[in-house]
Amino acid sequence: MSIIEALGWAMSTQFQPHRKGHIYRQDRTGRPILVTASERNGFVRAFGWKFLAHVAGFMAAVIAAAMATARFFPKGDEPGGFVLMGGLLAVIGFGLYASVRWAIHAPSRVLSDRPTLSTAEAP
Repeated sequence: MSIIEALGWAMSTQFQPHRKGHIYRQDRTGRPILVTASERNGFVRAFGWKFLAHVAGFMAAVIAAAMATARFFPKGDEPGGFVLMGGLLAVIGFGLYASVRWAIHAPSRVLSDRPTLSTAEAP
């Protein structure tokens, strides 16, 4: 297992082993969809890279927010600076949550045309 695949751990939890490959369930509760082992590995690897991009983007956004706050409130101890930085961090946090949620649901969008396994076939 590579580091990128380890970073894709959150994605791998949505797949269960099956005798014919793997079963994908969005958030582990969605409809069961059969995928091959190579498709599963591709989704996990892609999410690992996206996770790295999210970490880098989060760090860049926090630095940019701190720079903007410092630009408008140069003393560093004004109440407006705390409010601005808090607001920017809230926006960054919501954006990060929405982006990670979109990325982790990528298999659902790609596999939307696949048939659902019957309850007898799915564990």
